[in-house]
Amino acid sequence: MPRPPFLQRITARQRVAIDTVLCLLLFVGGLTGFLPNHAGRLPNHFALLVIALVLATLPLPLRRRSPLLVVALVVTGLLVGTLLKQGLAGTPVVAMAIYSVATQLRRRDSVMVASMAVLAFVIALASTGFHVSHGGSTTFNDGTNNIIAIAVAWCIGDSVRARRAYVAGSVLQAEQRQRLEVERAQISLTEERLHIARELHDIVAHTLSVIAIQSGVGRHVLDAQPEEARKALAAIETTSRSALNDLRRVLGVLRSDDGEDPTLDPAPGLSDIERLLAECRAAGLDVSFTQGGEVLPLPPSMELCLYRIIQEALTNVTKHAATAHASVAVTYEGEAVVVRITDEGALHRKGAVLVPNPEQDHKAHHGIVGMRERTAIYGGTLIAQPRPGGGFEVQARLPIASDAP
Repeated sequence: MPRPPFLQRITARQRVAIDTVLCLLLFVGGLTGFLPNHAGRLPNHFALLVIALVLATLPLPLRRRSPLLVVALVVTGLLVGTLLKQGLAGTPVVAMAIYSVATQLRRRDSVMVASMAVLAFVIALASTGFHVSHGGSTTFNDGTNNIIAIAVAWCIGDSVRARRAYVAGSVLQAEQRQRLEVERAQISLTEERLHIARELHDIVAHTLSVIAIQSGVGRHVLDAQPEEARKALAAIETTSRSALNDLRRVLGVLRSDDGEDPTLDPAPGLSDIERLLAECRAAGLDVSFTQGGEVLPLPPSMELCLYRIIQEALTNVTKHAATAHASVAVTYEGEAVVVRITDEGALHRKGAVLVPNPEQDHKAHHGIVGMRERTAIYGGTLIAQPRPGGGFEVQARLPIASDAP
């Protein structure tokens, strides 16, 4: 890292020390102007001039902490010297005081302070009648020098204040942009993790449900009906291979260091519904499928969303419903597509309803939670509730004209 500029490396204590040394030098320099002349006489009002010199010089170390007070004291001391027709070497001190006011106060306030100081000097000059002061200089020259010093110091100080404000604003904007970038990255990471979690849940839950049912069937008919057991094992093999391919496709996007490209197999869509229903039928669930309305082209991501909703709903039927029949309906309604999955049995054996509790979404019912999240991405609505005549219904409605990805 490059070293900061010299002035930025000066600490607050060092600045106060510099001001202290400078004010002492100015005090001593002003005091030498009051020394006895060749006749050994001190100037008139010597004591008052010393007090005015003290007010004009010694408060300078406080100019950063109390700029208004320092300006008031410095200008008062210099005005006393002007009225007594005695120069106090006031140009540096009034410039330093006004500079501090211009850098620390708002522009409106600093302009008011500088204007009042200039007005005070103008009035003092007018009251003196521009007489000759001690040492040969004129009171007019001393006063006008102070006025010029006020104007120049205010311009420099206001420019420094504006520059500091600009730099501080730029730093703040850079920090805000950095925070926004970090927040966007975190949101993107969270969304990607949720997407992967939904994909893994849909794949694993459905596949394991089918495998569990088929393995149970095969175990019961292994001795009496070996042909049926062979069919169950074949269904388990087919389902597991399909799940492995899906897992490879999902997990392939996470590979970044092994030098392998992720699989380019297309994501499942509505055209793969028959294959999904065949797996469910092989698991012993009688599923009917109907399609209504004018078929409209859908984005691949929306087709994947609908496919996963149907898959999860049928997985819940397979795992929880005391029924052997379910129905799937896909209906195109012009500006929306609706999928409806129903079964005829109770969702839970004890009559409990599989509706997610908002306070426990992270612990249970991940399937319905995932369906709700998928539907919300496209601005759609999801209904998951028991049917009045028994069984359970899942209905998802997605607007086709959605801007979601």
